[in-house]
Amino acid sequence: MIPYINEYDTPECKNLAETAKKSIRTPASMGLDRCIQCGACTASCPAARFTDYSPRQIVKRVMENDRSILESEMIWSCFYCYSCNVRCPRNNSPVTIVQVLRQMAINEGIGVEKLGYFVEIGEYLAGNGASKIPGAGIQNMERDLGERWVKFKKNLESIRVELGLSSRDIRNTHGEVQAILEGTGYFEREKWIKAKIQEKHVNQLLKTQCSKKEDTSGDFGFESDREYTGHTALII
Repeated sequence: MIPYINEYDTPECKNLAETAKKSIRTPASMGLDRCIQCGACTASCPAARFTDYSPRQIVKRVMENDRSILESEMIWSCFYCYSCNVRCPRNNSPVTIVQVLRQMAINEGIGVEKLGYFVEIGEYLAGNGASKIPGAGIQNMERDLGERWVKFKKNLESIRVELGLSSRDIRNTHGEVQAILEGTGYFEREKWIKAKIQEKHVNQLLKTQCSKKEDTSGDFGFESDREYTGHTALII
């Protein structure tokens, strides 16, 4: 179990809907029970336009207490823009429900590999506050925005001078952020997450190796026959 689980964040309830409603993340006015499955949330969702993500389906599965949703890749496609919440005629908030579902999944060790990038952000915050972008973030920007962004990044200082801005301020937080993260148990959670990610990688590697062995064991097909080093066939 992950250290420092907040019982107010993911309270133990009889079903997913009750957990979502009673979480400290969820406002009392949220209209989960009033959902009419109109699809306005999915229609307004930027992620739904480009992926299989569907806020409407997530709410439906929560109302049906379908716990398999915790293992679905779908809950990791939301990026918290709150468009679904704004457009809902019943004041429901699929984005809030997704936040609760993600935390429930993480508590059970599901999807922890998704947190690798965010763990790195925490480490940067401890040393520099919010003034420095983690290396993984820069790689993502290069991948998504391409050469134009790379050129911008390399010439950032001269661009700032041209705009009349001072040099970038990489701040020394004097240990204040570090103390806050330590006091809230962040580093214990980080340690647990890293161990779970490593465990998943090892299990996946073992699974892959076992699959390869199963594919080749007892194989007397053409490829195996070619490796036979016995006597040359007698030609008559």
